Amino acid sequence: MTFSAKKFFLSKFMLWFVVVLGGSYYLLPNLFVPSAKNRFALSKVKLGIDLRGGTYITLGVEIEKAIENRLAGESKNLDAIFKEANYRPSKKEIDKKNLAIVMNFKDSEDAKRAYNLVRKESSLLRPNIKGTSVVAPLTPAEETRLRNDSVEQAVQVISNRINNMGVEGPIVQRHGSSQIVVQIPGVDDPERIKNLITKRAHLEFKVIQDVGSKESILDKFDGDLPSDKMLLAGERASEYEDDETEGRWYLVSAFPDLTGDHIEESKVIYDEFGRPEVGFRLDRSGGRIFKDLTRNNIGRQIGIIIDNVVYSAPEVNTEVGREGSIRLGRTAGFETAKDLAIVLKTGAFQAPVKYQEERRIGPSLGQDSINRGLISCLIGLSLVFIFSLFYYKVAGLFAMLALLFNLFIILLFLSYFGATLTLSGIAGMTLTIGMAIDASILIYEKIKEELVEGVAFRSAVDRGFKGAMSVILDSNITTFLTGLILFYFGGPSIRGFAVTLMLGIVATIISGIYFLKSLFDFVLDNTNFKSIKL
Repeated sequence: MTFSAKKFFLSKFMLWFVVVLGGSYYLLPNLFVPSAKNRFALSKVKLGIDLRGGTYITLGVEIEKAIENRLAGESKNLDAIFKEANYRPSKKEIDKKNLAIVMNFKDSEDAKRAYNLVRKESSLLRPNIKGTSVVAPLTPAEETRLRNDSVEQAVQVISNRINNMGVEGPIVQRHGSSQIVVQIPGVDDPERIKNLITKRAHLEFKVIQDVGSKESILDKFDGDLPSDKMLLAGERASEYEDDETEGRWYLVSAFPDLTGDHIEESKVIYDEFGRPEVGFRLDRSGGRIFKDLTRNNIGRQIGIIIDNVVYSAPEVNTEVGREGSIRLGRTAGFETAKDLAIVLKTGAFQAPVKYQEERRIGPSLGQDSINRGLISCLIGLSLVFIFSLFYYKVAGLFAMLALLFNLFIILLFLSYFGATLTLSGIAGMTLTIGMAIDASILIYEKIKEELVEGVAFRSAVDRGFKGAMSVILDSNITTFLTGLILFYFGGPSIRGFAVTLMLGIVATIISGIYFLKSLFDFVLDNTNFKSIKL
């Protein structure tokens, strides 16, 4: 047997050698550090909650709240419509039980007139006449859209909040019509994450109309506030406690002058005493609104309100543009300010979310899952190796090298695309072992058929790979499409399986066809062997 260094460096096999070397350096950085404790740690691969341990949370989205908020907005629009028509109901309220706007009138003629007006001016409401009342729920199409959007928007907000905290490998996924499943692997402070997830953080700016005790303000309205006004507390019963607003009540409009939807950036800043605050920057549209709001209310107070609590109520001394800040309480630390900045930047929920279930998985249980998963892979590899070596001799050894390269490629894909490896993902990798060896079997059997017909070994190899290509691609593409369906409709565990299944199929085509062919070419081109035992 002779070996040519020139042929080696010019061969296709050299490309795979570079891929293995570079991939090993990427996947196993500790392998090249002599002082590293765990030199075989796959630090670039994200582990799921079932392998790493962590918190599994099920949340429920209160969709009815989003519908109530939309009805409140439509109710405000109706006020403007009735005012323009010089006409208004004797009483108007939102029926929270039946989710509809209810308007009462003096007689049926007024109710019919209002019905026609609402039907003409509002495309989102479906009014009905009931005696002297008009009941206007949302249209079925709008309610369906709002129900779906509320959950999808909550998924997006939660994902953004967790990602902004730097948590690795989280999974946030919709489950059913109104639930969200959140998996947070390996977090040191799950309570902080939980508080961050559920904080609604609905920011509003409103002009303060009156300040005082609750009783004194209500007395001015004979104990019954008009529907266009509301009372908000400024007292603090938490870490946000602040002397400026503690114990005070504020009379404001029921409708905001500006909302946090216009915030494009928020971050932690510090006041002149070194205390953390939350600085924010509005978009151009919000900046114009804020500028007009402050210019028209110089000398008055503007309340900065989060979740119907007045955080601060500064007096306007001059016109303000796109930037401002939110003062927190004296006991609020950096983490409190950072969390508030995150939730303001990522936006508020259209509908509140609440906890329904929480489970915690310890790291020892996760390590046990890893060990069992590795054992299953090793058993599968060993059985396949014995079968391949017994049945295909030296070519079976080549198939095993291709199989190991297959698993290596899967880990590279998982790392590069930021996918999370779960216990079900390990099951997908184990299944890939069987699928990958199946490709080798198809090729080898085709080579044997060519050899029986008297074709030279090198030509038989070329025809074997070419002839089996269509069958391998057909079966793998079909399985890949199945993986796509599982990924789209499945839960977190099914998705973990589908991800490694699809990546395994791509790796099978790379390793089972191109890498394996390079092995044959390398041996036949660089040695005196004219054939390889099959």
